[in-house]
Amino acid sequence: MKRFTLALAVAMIPAALVSAQGTTAVKAKTEANTLRLYKGQNFTGESYPVDKARPSLQLEMTVGSIAVFPGEKWELCDKPRFKGNCNIVDADMNNMGTVAIQSARPVKPAE
Repeated sequence: MKRFTLALAVAMIPAALVSAQGTTAVKAKTEANTLRLYKGQNFTGESYPVDKARPSLQLEMTVGSIAVFPGEKWELCDKPRFKGNCNIVDADMNNMGTVAIQSARPVKPAE
């Protein structure tokens, strides 16, 4: 399991540049134990909440941004049943381009 693919890591560069320039980045809102997938960049457009492990999201949209509740980690995969390219996200991602996410589940903290 990878932490980030190149596409996700590159997607974070614009957010880092905005912060470095002193401009406040757009913050997403989500509840505890809920990941929120947005169709648009900067947490805009249609959104889809994920509040438990979902082996098949059956989304009819590509994802442009992701809101993660602070302190939580989620595994996101581009194939159903947590297969394919899977990545762990632990922070909001506001500018991902368009990514297909087919399964998602919370990552439990190490004990």
